[in-house]
Amino acid sequence: MKPVSVTARAILMMVLAALLGSHAPSRKPPIAVSSSWQATTNPRQLRAMQLLDQRAVGVAARVRFEWDGVAGARRYVLSGRWTSPPSWVIHSATYSVTPRNATAWESHRVAFELSLPEGTHSWSVVALFGTDEHGDFAHPTPVTFEVR
Repeated sequence: MKPVSVTARAILMMVLAALLGSHAPSRKPPIAVSSSWQATTNPRQLRAMQLLDQRAVGVAARVRFEWDGVAGARRYVLSGRWTSPPSWVIHSATYSVTPRNATAWESHRVAFELSLPEGTHSWSVVALFGTDEHGDFAHPTPVTFEVR
């Protein structure tokens, strides 16, 4: 099996960016709302760290996602897409992160851990508010990384 060339990786990243959309967050200033719908905001930054641990061949790597807590958020939606050789099929997953399943749930930090397969990953997080759980899905907080 040949290693993937730098040129092939660059082309793959451009194709993924085109398929998954731009990774540059664009934020509009919150709009003041006088009804029960409050202005929503998402975390300022989403980080992903591959946890370094001993794992058997074929066992997926553990990745910890961390973001700054948003005041008033009842839960978060963590969504991801990834692709890996040899098929380059795009896979996706969505997780509901609550105080019950989060690794950490603090006013300044929320953490959530997952086992993820090797490949190029693109993930985002959205904060949900109120009993109707509304959120700004048009402007999620993104992160892109590679699991090896």
